[in-house]
Amino acid sequence: MKGRITILTVFLICLETACFGQMDVMVTELRKENTHPIKAFLIEKELRTNDAELSNLYTAYDDVVDILERLRKHKKRDRAFLRSIFYKVHKRILINYERQATMAETMQTGNFGCLTGTAIYALILSHFQFDYEIIELPNHVFIKLNVDGQDMLIESTNPEGGLMSISKKLAQNMEQIGFDTRKLKLLTTVGEGSVGEWELFEGHVKINLRELAGLQYFNESIRYYIQKEYLLSMEMISAAYEHYPSKRNEKLMQLVINKILKYDHIKEELKNKYLKQYITRVKKQKISQTK
Repeated sequence: MKGRITILTVFLICLETACFGQMDVMVTELRKENTHPIKAFLIEKELRTNDAELSNLYTAYDDVVDILERLRKHKKRDRAFLRSIFYKVHKRILINYERQATMAETMQTGNFGCLTGTAIYALILSHFQFDYEIIELPNHVFIKLNVDGQDMLIESTNPEGGLMSISKKLAQNMEQIGFDTRKLKLLTTVGEGSVGEWELFEGHVKINLRELAGLQYFNESIRYYIQKEYLLSMEMISAAYEHYPSKRNEKLMQLVINKILKYDHIKEELKNKYLKQYITRVKKQKISQTK
């Protein structure tokens, strides 16, 4: 745990200063549709269930929000309330670290990874109208925010010290550029493939909730790819690309479609189907980027 904190501190020294105050579009859409926020983070196979089972998935989240609603009335400072958010979520929802846990698994069992942990914190922060940013690394995600004039971060995988303040000296040093991402290998990974052919991402970027949800499909695509379930892998990475048309997702789609085309046990009509889907999806995204 100490090693993880030390590496994250080193990263913070070299992270570019970010701007706060951006409202996530996905949050606004969920509110308009009156949709439960957790639903946006359930992958397709987890949505194929009845309303009662879906409702059970939402219970832990709703219970924590209810508790925090009551606590909010007694917390005069946002920073004190943020501490309540951090520790209540870990006590009630995030129980055991499991890198590849999906959102449904997290809500059912308490097993969580940095992705689902970050998502739950982000949704609750949105509920209470905190301004924050989600930072994506090559193999990790966490939250950065400013509370009562203090830059802070939420590292969901550290239940004891994961709510951290950033000193003024650190904040000044964060303007430096040129951090070597190879120094981050000991951080919690997003997806099995954080080395070798999966190193399709460099640096750090700010992402929104929709893009964060897309990372779950990326994880699932890698899992199926390793199992040589290439058609299922293609379905997952296609969904990931729809949520988050990143270079990493595009490259993984290329890897998967190449496997499909070369795999003897897949029928030609299926190969043509997925090749057409791949070309159409990427071309559509390229066109939208030029508008």
